[in-house]
Amino acid sequence: MTRTTNLLIVAALMSAATATAQTKTSRAEITWGPELNDSKDGDFREVFAYNEEEVYMLVNYKKEIHVQKMDLGFHSVYKKLLPMEIDKNDHRLELIQLIGDRIVVFTTYYDKKAKSNELFLRMFNAGNMSPIGRIQRVAEMPVESRRQTGSFDVHSSPDDSKILVNLNLPFEKENMERFALRVYDNEMNALWQRDVELPYPDDEFAVADLRLDDEGSVIMVGKKYAEKSEAKELRKDKKPTFVYHLLVYHADKDVPDDHAIIVQDKFLQDLTLSLGDEGDILCGGFYGNKGSYTTRGTFFLRLDRKSKAVIHESYKEFTDDFITQYMTEKEEDKVKKKADKKGEELEMFNYELRDIVRTDDGGAVLVGEQYRFYVTTSTFTDANGRTSTTTTYHYVYNDIIVVNVDPEGNIDWAVKVPKRQHTTNDGGYYSSFAMHVTEDNIYFVFNDNGKNLFLLPGDKVEQFKLGGKEALITLATVEGVGTVHREALLAPDKRDAITRPKACVQIDENRMFVYAARKKDYRFGMITYQ
Repeated sequence: MTRTTNLLIVAALMSAATATAQTKTSRAEITWGPELNDSKDGDFREVFAYNEEEVYMLVNYKKEIHVQKMDLGFHSVYKKLLPMEIDKNDHRLELIQLIGDRIVVFTTYYDKKAKSNELFLRMFNAGNMSPIGRIQRVAEMPVESRRQTGSFDVHSSPDDSKILVNLNLPFEKENMERFALRVYDNEMNALWQRDVELPYPDDEFAVADLRLDDEGSVIMVGKKYAEKSEAKELRKDKKPTFVYHLLVYHADKDVPDDHAIIVQDKFLQDLTLSLGDEGDILCGGFYGNKGSYTTRGTFFLRLDRKSKAVIHESYKEFTDDFITQYMTEKEEDKVKKKADKKGEELEMFNYELRDIVRTDDGGAVLVGEQYRFYVTTSTFTDANGRTSTTTTYHYVYNDIIVVNVDPEGNIDWAVKVPKRQHTTNDGGYYSSFAMHVTEDNIYFVFNDNGKNLFLLPGDKVEQFKLGGKEALITLATVEGVGTVHREALLAPDKRDAITRPKACVQIDENRMFVYAARKKDYRFGMITYQ
């Protein structure tokens, strides 16, 4: 038998093994609703609420926004118009959510004549989308022009008992950043309100997040930067130039409680809070050793719910092997040589913490993702000397990092789920991941390249291509001990379907409601995890 014949037999056996391995996962079953069409059934936008019996979604139908209620058998209960033109004024949708048996809708309108930006509230019966009462104006702010209208943020407390309306007032040069806080109960009765001015100059403090707790206190997360001269010295000593602060505003206090998050000399990134219904406030993110945009490890903090003081902290530095995992040998050599040349440690870039999942045993799981957005422009000149410029928006969503925290608050392990998603001019709608948490496992659903199902250390992670022949939906399972399994979610004859991960929602312990597009149609489905 010749060497060529041997190679052909081996190739055939490998091909057969691959075909067998690519059959759908046995960890989950998926059922599909009927095929739907944008023009006939409406262009799906998002799921804004759900429970164990139905989902509520927004669809664009006949060029207008509609609210659709669907049972979990994929039958439409109703599809009702949500008017955005009110008294001949065009409103903009800011927030829609389900609170109890009511659908609450916030919209804004810029009144050019009165030079004001106004926030309005409408309520509807969730059972049939019938209006409850009349539209009411909740807040307004004076503005000078459409360019500087300020903005509104609306937040709910974890138990949905309270609602915060935050007015980001128009910026005034050389003044402190100003806000107007309005806190209501879930019937929209006013509880307290206050106009606030940050206790730091605008160029020394950047607001990163705003939360409302169940007691009705407003928690503002921000970075307090050092003054210019101090920052210069800190950079020279390779130390962080900012400290995270929690500013807590209470109903009975005019001045906020100011809590600095003091930790080791590390460049904390993307500090994220989890308030929860009870117990300590959980806090986590990534850190770097040389700069605020590089990642060398992860951190986890417990904060006392009342005092907001740090009562426990844990750090885990990623090893070089973890950082270079799923790089090819050539890529690994390149980053190591670059770090050696600069006399620096290996670090990763552009990681953001997506979620903090509380576990039943008192621990937590941190979930992060590498994300980058950038813009490129290209200028062309034709034969006649005329130039044209093309602008391209790039959305890059790469590896997922999962970090397990034990009940004592110590970081136990961290794993990577590799993926490569780079799309342009699409808003990143088909990138990132959907996550489902059960007692034993965390499941990730995302669009992938089929060649990545059998990744080994040192293999190249292939790029997902929207509409490409190798595109498929991957199910990655992270078990409680940190092992990762990667499988195809769908059978081979359904491989041309792609999902919109950020539109998928976990309904209960075992079920996830999903959206998937296939050719010119789309479907809703239900994944049931075994």
